[in-house]
Amino acid sequence: MRIPLPPRAVAAALTDSGVLGAEPAALVVPGEDVCVGEHRLRVVHLDVDGLRAVAAGRVPVALDVGIEAVADGTELTVAARGPHGWAEGLRERIARRAAVLAEARVVVGAAVLRRGRVLAQQRAYPPEAAGLWEFPGGRVEPGESDADAVRRECREELGIEVRPLEVIGPDVAIAEDLVLRLYAAEAPTGTPRALEHQAVRWLTEQDIDSVEWLPADRVLLPALRGRLAAPVG
Repeated sequence: MRIPLPPRAVAAALTDSGVLGAEPAALVVPGEDVCVGEHRLRVVHLDVDGLRAVAAGRVPVALDVGIEAVADGTELTVAARGPHGWAEGLRERIARRAAVLAEARVVVGAAVLRRGRVLAQQRAYPPEAAGLWEFPGGRVEPGESDADAVRRECREELGIEVRPLEVIGPDVAIAEDLVLRLYAAEAPTGTPRALEHQAVRWLTEQDIDSVEWLPADRVLLPALRGRLAAPVG
């Protein structure tokens, strides 16, 4: 199925478990399970090239969604194995959600890297998020580029200057018309301070799971692990 939408928007649609048919809808997190009707699947891969999920329950089901950039948009392939019809309509649901997310507002995140470590910050508010950890960042303002937003947010939240690099992982659908987009960022100098948060902490690949992340940031951890294998700064 060829759709006239960017691959990043199609990948973002896959982060919304409602697209897969899950109720209640939540975020799809690599390494965790998602319930689609009576079927439980474990998501073993989710990135800009697609999704793979395998059976985590008794029913032998599996799902492979491929995303490939083509000249006029995205080639979307869906292969579902298991009881007949269990993934019926999935292509159309992905395409509809991707069309909304292609026009979505962007929240940028910054994976600030230094000597094989990434910087995390602990939320102070709102109450339901206080104590959880996230990447620095915030909404891109009208007329502002993603890169400029990354630089501004790191100055405001951490008091440091960074140089934005490439995007890490897929966009993450965090609201009906809002996506989180994570950028690697270089910050070879400066001491980050928790100007708007409870705390900041440098984490290695080995201890990245030692803190409790916000759900949207947790979606991006597998892609970040790969980036930490080739650190900057």
